[in-house]
Amino acid sequence: MLAILLALAAAAPAAVPASPDEREIVRLELAWRQARIDGDTAFLERFYAPEFHVHTEDGRRVDRADDIGLFARRDIRPETIKPSAMIVQLYGDAALVTGIDDIVGSYKGHRGSTHYRFADMLVRRDGRWQLVLQQATPVPVTPAPSGEAR
Repeated sequence: MLAILLALAAAAPAAVPASPDEREIVRLELAWRQARIDGDTAFLERFYAPEFHVHTEDGRRVDRADDIGLFARRDIRPETIKPSAMIVQLYGDAALVTGIDDIVGSYKGHRGSTHYRFADMLVRRDGRWQLVLQQATPVPVTPAPSGEAR
C-alpha cells in the first residue's frame, strides 16, 4: 500500500498544473544553480535568507556568509548542475523542494563530479521566496537498466 501511495504522490505534480508559486520556486531553483555556476554572489545575497545554512554531506553546518564566501573566492566552481526529479511541495508561506543534482566542477582546485539528493526549504517573506536551508546527501550513481530511472 505504501508503494502505491508513494507512486501516486510522485505522479501528482506532473498531472496537476503547477501553481504560480510552484513555477516561481522552480524558476528560482534553476536561477540559483546558474548563479553558483557564474559565481553570482549578488544573486546569492538576495536569495539566501539571513538564517540560511547548508547541512553538508559530512554533517557540517555551513552558514550563509561562509557559503557565499566559497563562491566569491571561487573555491567552488561548478561547471554544470543538472537537476532531476524535482518536486515542489507548498505549505502556505513555506516550500520544500526535493530532487537530485548532478554536479561537475571543482572544489579548491580538485575536479570531480557528484550526485546529491537535495532538500531545499524556502519561505515567502515580503512577497518573495528565500532559501533558508539546504541539505545535500550524496547518492551513488549506478547504471540503470535500459528504460529505468535512477
